[in-house]
Amino acid sequence: GHSERTNAAIEPRLSLQWYLKMKEISGPAFDAVVNGEINLIPSKFINTYKYWMENVRDWCLSRQLWWGHRIPAWYDNEGNFVVAADEKTAIEKYKKIYQREINSLRQDDDVLDTWASSWLWPISVFNGFENPKGEINYYYPTNDLVTAPEILFFWVARMIIAGKEYRKEIPFRNVYLTGIVRDKQGRKMSKSLGNSPEPLELIEKYGADGVRVGMLLCSPAGNDLPFDESYCEQGRNFWNKLWNAFLLVQGWSGTRSEEHTSELQSRETISYAVF
Repeated sequence: GHSERTNAAIEPRLSLQWYLKMKEISGPAFDAVVNGEINLIPSKFINTYKYWMENVRDWCLSRQLWWGHRIPAWYDNEGNFVVAADEKTAIEKYKKIYQREINSLRQDDDVLDTWASSWLWPISVFNGFENPKGEINYYYPTNDLVTAPEILFFWVARMIIAGKEYRKEIPFRNVYLTGIVRDKQGRKMSKSLGNSPEPLELIEKYGADGVRVGMLLCSPAGNDLPFDESYCEQGRNFWNKLWNAFLLVQGWSGTRSEEHTSELQSRETISYAVF
């Protein structure tokens, strides 16, 4: 194949990678959702979660990138290695394991997979690893997480795994999974496809309230949002009906002040009669 951006040929290259055994470590996170300790909203996603966790595979943690948390593995010139937080600790550990003197070790050039860093977020955001008796004990676990269902396994499940592994408790109690805004053909919004609407243009055309109602009309809880500009048109028409109904009721009261009448007349010039 070829790169989408540079058109350069993509060639496979075999290399050594770091893996995490997932079967045993995933057990407590599986039970937390199935037993109701953590609520997935809508509940239909529980089956998706169960499928992922029941068929979990070992996780390739290493990535060949220039940014990220480096793999904490340290090597000698012969390829022997130890895993440690820093070089000083690695050297001490190396001497005990291999029973030989050494002055320096080389750290692995690979970095952790993005999700292998972000699964620690509920703990690291409160500095829970370096200060386990600090504010994390007040804030952890949190109550609610709002995210998208396509990262239910990649991030949500892994945060639960990390919480159970490192804190022995869940990181949050409720997970609300929102839908993805798609175009009327079911495609995700993207710059390359050019199918992403400009909100300010929609507001100019249909009004802010019309756009709001339009988004509500295509927003089923927990499902994707099949956006179509016609929804905004319906939203505008809906608000026009309310406005015209308001004008009718105001006309019955017969209590308009001159200032109020002038204001209503100016608004009437920009409203649409859609009865």
